[in-house]
Amino acid sequence: MNEAADQSPETNPSADSISRYQAGGGWGTRRIWIAGTFAAMLAECPRILDFWSLGAAGSLSLALRGLFELLQLFFLLLLAGLVVGLLMAAGIALWYLHFRRAASSIFAIAAITGCILAVRKVPLFDPWVWYAIVNSSRFEALAASDPPPDGPKYTEIEVRDVSTGLVINGNHFIPLVYDESDAVGLEPSERPSFWRTRTEFGLPLPRGSRLYGHLFRVDIFV
Repeated sequence: MNEAADQSPETNPSADSISRYQAGGGWGTRRIWIAGTFAAMLAECPRILDFWSLGAAGSLSLALRGLFELLQLFFLLLLAGLVVGLLMAAGIALWYLHFRRAASSIFAIAAITGCILAVRKVPLFDPWVWYAIVNSSRFEALAASDPPPDGPKYTEIEVRDVSTGLVINGNHFIPLVYDESDAVGLEPSERPSFWRTRTEFGLPLPRGSRLYGHLFRVDIFV
């Protein structure tokens, strides 16, 4: 019997070396999933804050929202550390010629960028969209109950103060508007003449973003 065939990785140094190389040179798909999921969660935080009204002074909602803002900053620092760690891991993997491991780290960084862009751009991740879809019938009935004297149905459903604690951002208000004419989705100069009386904080409403049907959100920074 061939003695070399009976040698296990524990007694065969060359086999043990090949085994370690294969284990270290495999794809690190877990880091890609972790990086992408973490980036998506971080990108969703601003959308949640844009939907979460401040509430009354001293309320539990206000306190929880302030804590959530601090957690968002903490997550941002963690994400920056994760990117640095992935870059270091890619460099070390290249040093040991583990090209798949290095590529996995690069793909994980790309996944961070891709997931952040997807969450920010795709309406599916916007709480305002789901809020409009779920309550569309009620909002339409509310607009129909108090129609304007002439012209399409219009009503301002609510206005939320979603200002953050950072002074540089200023005050941020979001009116939810039902406009059967869809003119709120146009620039103020392009709207019909009857829109001249519809203002917020003494100024014409900025161009709104369609959520669902005739429901729009309008971002006002003052």
